[in-house]
Amino acid sequence: MLKRLRASHPILYCILAIALFWAVMSQGGQLLVLLLTWAGPAVAAPFVQENFLLQAAGDLLGFAAALVLLWRTGQLWVFTKRGCGFWDGLLVGMTPFVMVCLGLAVNVGAPALPEDAVLKAPWRIAVFFVTMFLIGLTEESMFRGVVGQTLLLHFGPSRTGVWKACLLSGALFGALHLTNLVSSAPLGVLIQCCMAGGLGVLYGAIYFRTGNLWVVIALHALQDTAALVNTGLYDGVASTSEVVSSYDPSMLVGLLFYLVPALFLLRRSRLPLVAAYWGLEDAQD
Repeated sequence: MLKRLRASHPILYCILAIALFWAVMSQGGQLLVLLLTWAGPAVAAPFVQENFLLQAAGDLLGFAAALVLLWRTGQLWVFTKRGCGFWDGLLVGMTPFVMVCLGLAVNVGAPALPEDAVLKAPWRIAVFFVTMFLIGLTEESMFRGVVGQTLLLHFGPSRTGVWKACLLSGALFGALHLTNLVSSAPLGVLIQCCMAGGLGVLYGAIYFRTGNLWVVIALHALQDTAALVNTGLYDGVASTSEVVSSYDPSMLVGLLFYLVPALFLLRRSRLPLVAAYWGLEDAQD
């Protein structure tokens, strides 16, 4: 059934896949909280002490949902497809890698910390890094592995087709962040949605140009690590929801750092690479 839906109504399939993805993560998280409450304080204590542990559990559930969708539609090959190779792919994705370096330079160190910041216990720091990897793995498996390549195969490797796939997958990625309205200020969430949408376009461009899912997984994980590193390493700093609430409209200028590189990566002279990596040469205009 999923194969037929994906083939005949790919956009609807992508929307329903994202809805399932969100439902599994959110409802699975609620169920886990109930189970922890029932199990007692001793079991729940690590999850209460380190919020990233609960987030990691939710991401594992989301990844399981993405795996089931890929398995049932015969698309598990997205994890073994190499395209241009991992290291060459990182060169293609140099823009977000530079952003990672800048983010670490800005966020790491005493000048960026409040005076009452306290370094977390080693196990909590380890949970943070594992969670950042799981976020990259889970979200890229869904939005590039399930959604992005479904839309690319549907719209085709023409310039119009590639951009339709890129923009729509990015928009869906941004829209998912509306779920943060339950914990953060509306203006901050809307700005986050716009920024996430632009970043989704850039990740889509990198994925289409490299044909390698692991490239965007690595870049996504590194960018999230750089953005939240102080929250992950220290107590006494702003939480993730507080960081989102602090977003202001001036940040929208940063969309240029996502969209301009995407335009460069998907320029007309490079579209034959997209067709070649995805076996779509015969479908080109």
